[in-house]
Amino acid sequence: MSDPIQFSPPEPSELSELLGGYEVTSLIATGGMGAVYGATQISLDRPVAIKLLPKEFGDTSFREQFQAEARAMAKLNHVNLIGIYDYGDANGMPYIVMERVAGKSLYHSSYNKAIDQTAAVEIIIGICRGLSHAHDAGIIHRDIKPSNILLDPSAKPK
Repeated sequence: MSDPIQFSPPEPSELSELLGGYEVTSLIATGGMGAVYGATQISLDRPVAIKLLPKEFGDTSFREQFQAEARAMAKLNHVNLIGIYDYGDANGMPYIVMERVAGKSLYHSSYNKAIDQTAAVEIIIGICRGLSHAHDAGIIHRDIKPSNILLDPSAKPK
């Protein structure tokens, strides 16, 4: 069994220097698969999220798979799926640029709280619709969990 990857994500200002088209303003979250930043896409003046993966995920076969998945996901357009805008490499660290959802994860929004049954059903239906759209395009999400589902301010899942 290999040792877990110890990823020290760059500061937002450092990442801004590596990604000339984006003004990276904050580190939103870190986890076992990398880090997520809040940024602005300068050319279109729109908010985005940037997921940055460690260099250890940068071998040739992983990059090819990452690129293929990013291209496939970018072709999807559904209200319950996060839009993909770009992907690339920042000093050996693969990244993907995506729609920034103003809100919190389902995990953070529901932890230790009772959720109205009607609202819960609507959230589940939205999740299923988004996944069904992705599945119809041959894309399988391999890590469905409450922390990977975002809720916008209207509690619509992405």
